[in-house]
Formats: sequence, C-alpha cells, structure tokens
Amino acid sequence: MSKQKNDGGDKTEKPTAKRIKDARKEGDVHKSRELTSTVLVLAWLLMFWLLMPYVVARLQALFAQVFSAVSRPTDMALHATFIEALSTLLWICAPLLLAACGVGVLVEFLQVGPIMAFQRLKPMVSRLNPAEGVKKIFSQENLVELVKSIVKTGALFGILVWVVFSMMNQFLMLPFGQPAAVAAAHWQGMLRIGIWVAFIFFFVSAVDAFYQRFAYVRKLRMSRRDIRQELKDTEGDPYIKGRRRQLHQEWAQRNMLAAVRKSSVVVTNPTHIAVALIYEPGETDLPIVAAKGEDYEAELIRKEAEEAGVPIMQNVPLARGLHENIEIEDFITAEFFEAVAEVLRWAESVRSARG
Repeated sequence: MSKQKNDGGDKTEKPTAKRIKDARKEGDVHKSRELTSTVLVLAWLLMFWLLMPYVVARLQALFAQVFSAVSRPTDMALHATFIEALSTLLWICAPLLLAACGVGVLVEFLQVGPIMAFQRLKPMVSRLNPAEGVKKIFSQENLVELVKSIVKTGALFGILVWVVFSMMNQFLMLPFGQPAAVAAAHWQGMLRIGIWVAFIFFFVSAVDAFYQRFAYVRKLRMSRRDIRQELKDTEGDPYIKGRRRQLHQEWAQRNMLAAVRKSSVVVTNPTHIAVALIYEPGETDLPIVAAKGEDYEAELIRKEAEEAGVPIMQNVPLARGLHENIEIEDFITAEFFEAVAEVLRWAESVRSARG
C-alpha cells in the first residue's frame, strides 16, 4: 500500500530544472530577507558614519538659523525655521535613502538575478479567502519569521544590557567628566553595540539563507507521477516515442530490403557485415551501395538476397571497407574499383550459369 502511494502523489523527489525554471518565471524564487535587511542596516550605519561631518555641519547651520531667528518677528521666525529644518531633514535623509535603495536593489539582484514576473501582480481570489489567510498566519513560514524576530530582539536586548553593565563605571563618572570624555564614552558604547549587532545579524542572515534554500527546494518537491508527466509534456509519451522509433526502423528495413532485391550482388564478411551493390551499365556511371548493415541487419540482407536470387560473395576486406567508407546511395570510390569489378564479373557469371 505504501509502495503504491509512493509511486503516486507523495512529493519525495527533488525538483527538476524545468520545475525550478517554471517557478522562477512565476516569480517564485528563494531569497533571504534577513540578508537584505542586514546589509541594509549596515549600509545605513556606514553611510551615517561617513556622512557624520556633513550631518554635523547641516545641524550646526540649522541651530545657527534658529538662534538668529530669535530677533525676528514670530511669524517670520517660525517660517524661516520650518523651511530650514525641512531642508536640513531632506538633505540629511536623501543620501541615506538613496544608499538604502541602491543597496537593497543590489542585494536582491545578487540573490535572485534578473527576473520579470508579472504573474505576481495578477489578482488572486485565494487571497480574499479568510480561511487561507488564517492558515497563512499559522504557517511554518510565519512561525520561522517569529522565531527569528524573537532571537534578534532577545540578542539586541542582551547586548544592550551587557554593554551598559560593562561600562557602568564609565557612565557613572560622566556627570563629572569633560565633554570630550562624555562623547568618547558614548562613542565607545555605540561601537560595541554596533559590532555585536552586526555579528548577530550576520549570523541570523547566514542561517536564514541556508534555511530559505532548503525550504524552497522542499516546497518545489515533485512526486514520481509529476516527473513522469513532465517528461511526457517535454519529450512526449515514452510509449509513443518507442512506437514511433519502431515504425521508423520498420520503414528503414523495408526500404533496405527493397534495395537488396534490386541489387546486383551482396558482399559479406561473412556473418557480421553485408553490403548490397547495384550496377546497371548505361544507367549508373559507377556501382552504388544500395544497402548495408551489421549483425542483425546483415542477416536480414543475406536472407533477402537468398530469397531474391541475388548472388552473395564472401570478401572480408571489401565488405569491411565498403561498410566503413561508403554511405548508402553513394558511388564507390576509386580504391574499390578493381575489387568491385571482380565481384560484379563473378555475379554476372553466376546469373549466366543459372540461365
């Protein structure tokens, strides 16, 4: 019973190249969102660090504008301050947003490559089904996402607590320190947090990338029935292909045997090779190889020649040479003229003796 079931619909086989290609055309590809978000966050941090002098300069210009607006009328001061604050916000956020967009697109492209799948944009009735929505909420995919979120949140909280407690003595001395020392302590704490956050995020991303690959292959698994159906769709039904091959062989054999019946002589090996030659003085300039074959086909040629009364001569070198060098319906070449002429004279004498 289990064997019969396994031969049917159980999806136990790895997906074929065609299955993966079809899924890709529909926009179904494997990628790690964790890897994208990790690289994105790190790119943001790197850009913020590189743009720190620029950000500080823009903020200083904003504060200078605010302080200079104190002496102006309230309406004018508020308007000028709002315009300057909005401009500062845009000029600070624009490079970060552009970098995020560029990095996000690049990471996605490196993961999945070039793909245009408009099927994803088509409306699907199943998305409006509440039962399908509830099923998706409690799906394994969402469960994995929940576990990843818990792990990252717990790791971030643990890192924050560890950094704060490890630098507690420095933090307690900050109210009595110089501004430079305060800034250095804060920078040291942020650097520790950033390094550990990057490590945790990269670890989660690496695990997620392997898992997404595994889950993608498992989702596309096929049953043996699916594979057989795919073979039928791509290469045709094996039975039909076999029948077509059989009919072609039968047709070729009929043509071959018809050519043997019309031949002038058959040269054999004597058992493994047979070559039928046709020569009609005045009609053919040179002798022609009408048919040739090895083993089973050679036996068919000999039997057909015997039934048709075609003379058969054993000549091992000539039979092998004609079979290897001359194609069917081609004239013999000069190297075989003398040997073939002797065979044809012998065949003519045999027919003359028969009367």
